[in-house]
Amino acid sequence: MTLTGCSKDEHGDMNMSAAGSSMQPIKVELSWSPEEVAAGSKVSFKAVVTQEGKPVDDAKEVMFEITDAADKSKKIEIEGTSAGEGAYVGENTFEEAGTFTVTSHVTARTQHSMPSKELVVQP
Repeated sequence: MTLTGCSKDEHGDMNMSAAGSSMQPIKVELSWSPEEVAAGSKVSFKAVVTQEGKPVDDAKEVMFEITDAADKSKKIEIEGTSAGEGAYVGENTFEEAGTFTVTSHVTARTQHSMPSKELVVQP
């Protein structure tokens, strides 16, 4: 396979001066508020997306997938909406106590990242 038309800078890296075309990986920080969740309460999920330390405000898709740890067939998907400064948010209310896996699926700048965290909902 031959690649032509790309230039290298003095450090040997490909010159990717166009916005959003960096080869550096995107980073996603997943969190929610409040940190301690009780059944029947609303939870705000947040994924902060950065690349090279700068906010990524042009993600193609941000989705929060919530799976019941006791029954993997029970899952919901919440679309994340941009809140600016690389932050994407979504909300859910947990009607029942339990343990859940929260995965943020982020597609941005030809990359996909899907960090997961465990969420325990108290009775």
